[in-house]
Amino acid sequence: MTHKALTDEDIRFLMLLCAEAGELAESMREAVSVDTKGSADDLVTSADKRLSELIIARLAARFPDDDVLSEEAPWISEANGKRRWLIDPIDGTKYYVDKTGKWSVMIGLVDGETAVFGCFYMPHYKQGFAGGPGYGAWHYKRETNDLVRIDAPAHAPLPDAASARVRLMVSKNDLKANPWVQQSSVEILQATSIGVDVFELWQGLADVFVHIRPTLKYWDTAATWPVAQALGFEVGTDGTSAPLVYGYDDPAHLPAITIGRPGTNQFWRSFLKPLPELG
Repeated sequence: MTHKALTDEDIRFLMLLCAEAGELAESMREAVSVDTKGSADDLVTSADKRLSELIIARLAARFPDDDVLSEEAPWISEANGKRRWLIDPIDGTKYYVDKTGKWSVMIGLVDGETAVFGCFYMPHYKQGFAGGPGYGAWHYKRETNDLVRIDAPAHAPLPDAASARVRLMVSKNDLKANPWVQQSSVEILQATSIGVDVFELWQGLADVFVHIRPTLKYWDTAATWPVAQALGFEVGTDGTSAPLVYGYDDPAHLPAITIGRPGTNQFWRSFLKPLPELG
C-alpha cells in the first residue's frame, strides 16, 4: 500500500503535539503518582498515562487511516497494511521523576516494517527535533515556537582508537550487564533517554551511543532512529548497517543498536572482536 508523505503542516502539528505533551508533564510533576511495571527500575507515572491518552486522541483524529500505538496502551499485532504511529509518552521516566530533565516525549511513524519519520521534544531543554530519510531534519525551539529545517552537519569520522578515546554513551544497566565495555579505549558517558542521547550527539558531547541488551522496544527507537539519520549520524545494528525491523508479533528489538559519527559500525565491530563469545 502506498501512503502519502507527511506535509510540512503535518510535521509542525507533530512537533507542537510533542511540545504540548511535554509541557503538560512538567505541570503535573509535583502531584504525579509513580508505579512500577516489569521491575523496580521500570517506572510509570500518571503523567505517562495522561500524555498517552492525549497523543493517541490527537493522532487518531488527524490520521484516521493509521494505527496509533503507545507504550501505555495494548499492542496491536495485526499486519493490516496501515501505517503505525508509535508513542513513548515519557522516554526516560526515571529522569522525569528524579527531576534531572533527561527525558523526552517521542512519536515515531512506521510504514511497513520501517521507521520513516520521528519527532521528539525535551522539556528540560525546551527543544525538539523531527525528521527522517527523505524529509530532512527539523529543529524546534519552544521559546520562539520556531520549527526550522536544518542541514545535517558533516560529522567528522570517529578518531582512531590509538590516537584518541571514543566517548561512548551507554546506560548504567547495560554496563552492569556488560562490564567488558569499561575498557581503556573508551570514555564512558551515561546514556539516558535516547532522544536526549541523540541531542547530545548532535551537540558534540559524545561520539557513539550504544544499547547492547535486547530490552529496547519499538517506541524507544521509532522516533530517534529516523531523526538520527536525518541529522547525519551513522546508525546500525550489531555493528552493521542493517536497518531496524519493526515487526508485528512483539514490539521488541533483539540486536545491539548503535548511533554515532561516521565509522560507528566499524568501531563497534572492532570493539566486539576481542571477545571470545562475540568475536
